[in-house]
Amino acid sequence: MLDFLKYANWSNLQEPENDPITYLTVKKNILFSRFCILGVSGAVIQGIYDFTDGYPMVMLFDLFIAGFLFGGYSLNERGHHKTSKVLVFALSNITLFVLASVVPKGVGVYLLFYPLVVFSIIAFEYQERIYTYFFSATSLILGLVLVATNFQPFGHINLQPTDPTISFVLNLIISFVLISVGIDFLKNLSNKAETQLVELHKKTALLAKELAAKNKDLEKTNNELDQFVYSASHDLRAPLSSIAGILNLIKLEKAAIPQIIAHYHHLIEDRVTGLDSFIKDILEYSRNARTEIKQSQVQVDKLVQEALEQNSYLPQASLIRFTTEIKVNTPLILDKTRTFSVLNNLISNAIKYNDTSKPKPFVSISARLNNNILTFVVQDSGEGICESCKSHVFEMFYRGTESSGGSGLGLYITKEMVEKMGGSIHFETKENEGTTFTFSIPVTKNKSAS
Repeated sequence: MLDFLKYANWSNLQEPENDPITYLTVKKNILFSRFCILGVSGAVIQGIYDFTDGYPMVMLFDLFIAGFLFGGYSLNERGHHKTSKVLVFALSNITLFVLASVVPKGVGVYLLFYPLVVFSIIAFEYQERIYTYFFSATSLILGLVLVATNFQPFGHINLQPTDPTISFVLNLIISFVLISVGIDFLKNLSNKAETQLVELHKKTALLAKELAAKNKDLEKTNNELDQFVYSASHDLRAPLSSIAGILNLIKLEKAAIPQIIAHYHHLIEDRVTGLDSFIKDILEYSRNARTEIKQSQVQVDKLVQEALEQNSYLPQASLIRFTTEIKVNTPLILDKTRTFSVLNNLISNAIKYNDTSKPKPFVSISARLNNNILTFVVQDSGEGICESCKSHVFEMFYRGTESSGGSGLGLYITKEMVEKMGGSIHFETKENEGTTFTFSIPVTKNKSAS
């Protein structure tokens, strides 16, 4: 509103950027400094006019006002905010009352009481409102006394002509400017409060959304943790109990028949292998949950080949025909560790649950790239997944049958890894015909290769 005055630079007090608690307090102190400077300027201008007009006594009042206003400004800038405000408002009320009593009503000194009331309301904090009430009431009461005594509470004293029009105009302008600065402050403060309220509402809505998502994740984690503790304790103790039982049988075996001992050793080895596999799954689950995405350059055909080679020693692998169709020729940027783990687990399952009694058992792996989405398809000629099992395939510790090997964590971890990479996974299956798993992940093309 009054930008042409450049009064924003009249105070050295700094507004806090990120502290809404002290923001209003500092803004009020800055405004008070501006009020004092404007008052000093107005008093000096009025004093110059009074001197040139031949009224040095009135000029002394003007200079006195300019002096204590500048003193109030200095105290405020040095951090003595309350002291400076009390001093300025007390002396302003007294001086204006006395000055209005010794000059004609037409001078318009009483006009200065109005900005004094406005600034006494704005300048003090809510906790200091007793000062606001006191000085506002003082200004109003002194104004009423002047009106009641026809501006002559001390008797007839006239230091100026009865019609000083220029002095009246100057006092009117000073009052207008001071009140305008106060209104400008309130307007800016209101705009700031509305803006902060809108921003706060947006932040609150965003935080509420994030909190709801985190609560959902936390609930999911808690449920999984409960299930994990129960199932893990059972799956860890079962093979250990079995091993202890077998060792006890060996102790009780009276005749150390090599074939029986070898059978017992095989059983122990089988239990230890299963336990080792389960512990590996737990470690992989923990690693996926705690490790951030780590991208690197990957050649997709080589990744598929590595996964096939790692599973080539599984018992049924030699009875199965493997085919690949990799339609990705350029290196891609992706999370190699997780992608390999997902692919490895799907190929491993395709081999374990394949039906080698069929004439031509197979496992087919394909990969294609479309709009920076890499899609893998792993198909097998296995047993398929029963209808009642479909909705539980990706659940933690789920096994389709009691005879199913493994920890029941494999496909759960697989899905978690795919989703961690921002992708998706689904499957299609028919009992006794086979299963097709498809997973897609976002990737980035290697610019140097293209």
